[in-house]
Amino acid sequence: MIHVLVNMDDLTRIERDFGMRRDKTNLVLRAAINNTAKDVKHKMAKGAGQRYALNTRGMEPYKSITKITKATTKTLEAFVIAKDGPQDLYEYKLNDRTYYPGSKGAPRWIKAKQMRSGSLKNLAVIQGAAGDKHKAFVVKYHSGHLAIAERIPGTHMKGNPEKEAIRSLYATSKPKAEEIIYDREVAVGVQDLLQRNIQIQTQRFLK
Repeated sequence: MIHVLVNMDDLTRIERDFGMRRDKTNLVLRAAINNTAKDVKHKMAKGAGQRYALNTRGMEPYKSITKITKATTKTLEAFVIAKDGPQDLYEYKLNDRTYYPGSKGAPRWIKAKQMRSGSLKNLAVIQGAAGDKHKAFVVKYHSGHLAIAERIPGTHMKGNPEKEAIRSLYATSKPKAEEIIYDREVAVGVQDLLQRNIQIQTQRFLK
C-alpha cells in the first residue's frame, strides 16, 4: 500500500502565495493528490511490466490488480493498493506450457524465468540430480488448473505411496513486483510528482 498525502505547509503556501480561500485550496490539493496517485500507479505497473517476465506482456496485469482510494477535500490523502493472490510460476515465461499426460512427449527440461532481462533456467529440486525424478513438470489438477510442479524429496503421495508428493512452484506476486518497483524507482520522485501536480492544479484553478 502506497500513501500519498500533503502537509499543512502546502496548504498554507497556496493560500499565502495565491490568496485562495481554504475551500478552493482543498480542491487544488485533492486534484493534485489524486493525479499523483494515478502517476504512481502507472509508473509501478509500467516498471513491473518491463522488469518481470509474466507470460502476458505489458503493464495491464499489474494495473488491473491495483486500485486507488481517492483523496477528498476533507481527507487530503490517497492510497494506491495492489491486491492479488500467490503467483503461479506457470504464469511466467516458460519454454513449454503444455500439459503432457504421463509425461509422454514432454521436453527434457521445463525452463522458466522471472526477469525479462534473464535467460530461461532449468527447473529442478536438486540441480544436477540423475534421471527425471526431481525435474519440474506441468501438472493438471482435478480442478483443471495448470501449474508448474515438482516432487518433494522424501515424501509420499497419499493415493500412491510409491510416488513422492508434489507441490506447485510460485514466483514473485504482482503486488510484490510493484512494491519492489516502487521502492527502487518511484518512491524517490513522489514528492516531486506531487509538487508538480500542485503547480498544475493551482494554475488550472486560477484561470
